[in-house]
Amino acid sequence: MEDARETCSQSGPWQLTCIGQESAKLPAVFQKATSASSTQVEENPDRFEDLQSSTQLSSVPDPTSRAPAGKASALSATAGSRFGYYMTETYWNSSALTAPTFRAGLRMASPPGKGATAYPGESRQGAEGFGRNFGDAFASRVGAHTAQFLTGAMTREALYYAPSANRGFFARSAHSLAFTFIDRSDSGWPMPAISNIAGAATGGFVGDLYLPAGFRDVTHAGQRATFQLGTFAAGNLFREFAPKIPLPLRLVISLISR
Repeated sequence: MEDARETCSQSGPWQLTCIGQESAKLPAVFQKATSASSTQVEENPDRFEDLQSSTQLSSVPDPTSRAPAGKASALSATAGSRFGYYMTETYWNSSALTAPTFRAGLRMASPPGKGATAYPGESRQGAEGFGRNFGDAFASRVGAHTAQFLTGAMTREALYYAPSANRGFFARSAHSLAFTFIDRSDSGWPMPAISNIAGAATGGFVGDLYLPAGFRDVTHAGQRATFQLGTFAAGNLFREFAPKIPLPLRLVISLISR
């Protein structure tokens, strides 16, 4: 490996992020972070390569292509990169169709409610039922991602996940779950994950516009919002450990749950 102080890496949509001498090109608040990263590279080259691999998982757009350990890149703050990330995550990937399809299949296999409060037949049987459930899953997904994007733009909140600089399993797991509630601003500092809360609420309450009677109430919407927030947490956990997951399995998980 070349001298870590002169190492530069291409990191997804952020253009070029450099360690060491090139850190002079970044804002002052990031010069300290890149200096610390240089020390980590010298002490733990294996961990550095592991983090690098999270941005090079495959040629398929992947949600693991995010920030260097511990900080969200200052270069992710541009409106163009934020909008591009939103479009890629929401529409320009195969899971935009496969994930709602998988969720619709699960809903039909195990419809919610029982007895008088069960899903009506047209929502759980045949092509019509599949179409209704697919539409619900697609609308919830798009609503959640759109609310995340708009809220992040207003609060200057970075949409990218920043992997942990730790090597321990429990520390990395705790970091990924905590990131659901405390993420990073565009300038790289910790802040409340307002966009995640807004996204979860939107994904949960959008169903009130079209779901069958008995499922358009605050209780059911709150349950759907809680589930949506849980998917954000699970997504962070997946992104944290994705470099260690075999590529075929990693792609399958992305297609059904991204």
